[in-house]
Amino acid sequence: MYKPFWKDLPFTNIFTCITPDILHQLHKGIFHDHLLQWCINIIGEKEADACFQWTSTEHKEMQRVFCQQHMDLSLKAMEESLKTLHDHKQVLIGLQIHEDFNVPKIHSLQHYVSSIQALGNADIYNTEYPECLHIDYAKDAYHASNKHNYVEQMALWLQCQEAIHHKSAYLAWRQLKRWLHMDSVDGATSGTGDAADQLMCLHAKV
Repeated sequence: MYKPFWKDLPFTNIFTCITPDILHQLHKGIFHDHLLQWCINIIGEKEADACFQWTSTEHKEMQRVFCQQHMDLSLKAMEESLKTLHDHKQVLIGLQIHEDFNVPKIHSLQHYVSSIQALGNADIYNTEYPECLHIDYAKDAYHASNKHNYVEQMALWLQCQEAIHHKSAYLAWRQLKRWLHMDSVDGATSGTGDAADQLMCLHAKV
């Protein structure tokens, strides 16, 4: 059996380090991969298409329709809603919609209330916010490669982009330093504000 790195660390409960993830566990996990698919299997894809249009905005509106109690009631209501799911989940097995409920993302739902109580609103540790970095650090880097053995090419491309960013920031700093020095030599106090405005323009370009 693999020996976990935290085994000998004192006062460590590794499970407290795993927070809920709204994007992958709820939006894309529980709702899209499970709840929505079960409902489509029951009412049919044609009926589902007639009721909803499959856009990202519509997708979140659908969740408000499907999971309204989770949006409006208290943490106690969240627990009651989860209990209702477990009380009636055998219906989906009986309808052959799903074979079993040994699903990690469904299991994770029981930890949401305790995590919110301990860490605050789940929005503050939601991975949806840094998801946009996939564009900068993965998609753009991949498109810059020749699509073959691309991992090394992506790493090199990102290294180059980082070097360009640092160089641009350094040049902007040097330019501001030069402007401030010129203002100081001329004895003009009004030029400082102009230099600061020019620096902001440089940073915007960087």
